[in-house]
Amino acid sequence: MDKQDFLEFVEKNILGLFTGSEIVGEEESTPRDACVALGSNGTVLIKFNKQDEYRFVIKRVQPFKTFEISIIKSVIDEMSRIYTNKLAREYSKQIEHIIIEKAICKSITSNYIVLQNLLSSLERWSMRTYEGNHTSFGFIFTNKKAKEKNNNLSINNFLYKDFSALLSDGKDTFMEISSDGFLTGYITSPKVAKEDFYAPYEYIKMAGICTGSKIGVCLLAEGDILLFKDRMLTFAKRGGTWACFTHQVVIDKMAIHSTDYEDVRRAVYLSSLDTSFNRCGGCIVHVGANEKYNVLKHINAADVLTEDCYKYIMDQNKSKSFFSELTSEDYQPFEEFIKEDKCAKTANLIRIIGNKKFQELNRKLRLELMGIDGATIVDHDGTILAVGAIIKIEAGSTGGGRLAAAKMLSNYGVAIKISNDGSIQGFCTDRNKLRVKPLFIMG
Repeated sequence: MDKQDFLEFVEKNILGLFTGSEIVGEEESTPRDACVALGSNGTVLIKFNKQDEYRFVIKRVQPFKTFEISIIKSVIDEMSRIYTNKLAREYSKQIEHIIIEKAICKSITSNYIVLQNLLSSLERWSMRTYEGNHTSFGFIFTNKKAKEKNNNLSINNFLYKDFSALLSDGKDTFMEISSDGFLTGYITSPKVAKEDFYAPYEYIKMAGICTGSKIGVCLLAEGDILLFKDRMLTFAKRGGTWACFTHQVVIDKMAIHSTDYEDVRRAVYLSSLDTSFNRCGGCIVHVGANEKYNVLKHINAADVLTEDCYKYIMDQNKSKSFFSELTSEDYQPFEEFIKEDKCAKTANLIRIIGNKKFQELNRKLRLELMGIDGATIVDHDGTILAVGAIIKIEAGSTGGGRLAAAKMLSNYGVAIKISNDGSIQGFCTDRNKLRVKPLFIMG
């Protein structure tokens, strides 16, 4: 594969798999250098042939991990095998997505051929309907061989039958599959005791089952395909592109202001993940220590949920230090203020949330709160300052409403913007607050 063809292959397939990655240059290489290697500062060095005198440098906001390097190496090895066959080389463009899928399957199970066949069957279902509706499936893939090799129980045959569309949903019910591709049982999941698995909220039951060698496979009605292992979402195919998820790496990146309060960062991250797969979009900021009152200049008094924040805004109004829709004559106790019609949302949210902090709320409730139009503002210790807040954007801000709000709020902590298409972007500012920079990109 020549340099230009390889560049196009990397841009189309490798960069898409690791969301937010980009080619930032190239460096000289010799035949002694590996085709895929971990570079400095968490970059990836990649070339197609051992004899190539260059290696592309791929960079991502969050550093690449060892298992991700293994996946890339598997992709390159498979492409090299294809290019040794002249006939196969003619069809390489048409099978690139299969190569990516195979590398993913090989990274999580030795029975990757059966798993890859299952994914192909689900791909067909993602493009069709049953009685006018798109369907969903849930499978638990095990490492045990089937005791009965009845061809009617072959999972590929099963998924060719229309009645299969009515069985299992990936949320509460699952088909159990043997390592050689036969249906071996049906699982109804009990309620999970824990909610903090690294998985979208609706699929935490599946994540809870995926221990040891068990792998979870879901087809969503929207056409997405999810893979679970070790009680977490590991890969997702969304919009026709596979993406790899590195949950703890992102949570660690969010500790840019402080290594304390990991439970808050984890809750903010998980709720961002939930919002992403709920396809509702959202914006949330985890405010840094000592920034609580500074962020209030972008929030209306009617949106704040705590009395101390309300008092601070009113005091600032009196001193005319920043503009608010309220005047000093409107000053009144907080409990009276939230009785006004413009505070209907705030009054109800206070009653619903009570005195709980963000990380103490049920994940479902957090998801519902983040679905309210506007930004969710969470203090460094998890105190919820505002939900559905309409952010006052400074002149000159660019991008859509959520993106502009996230970039503005990143001056006060880690701000996360979740798009309706599911992509998650985290932002922060440098120490002098002179430049907004991306902190992580996922999905």
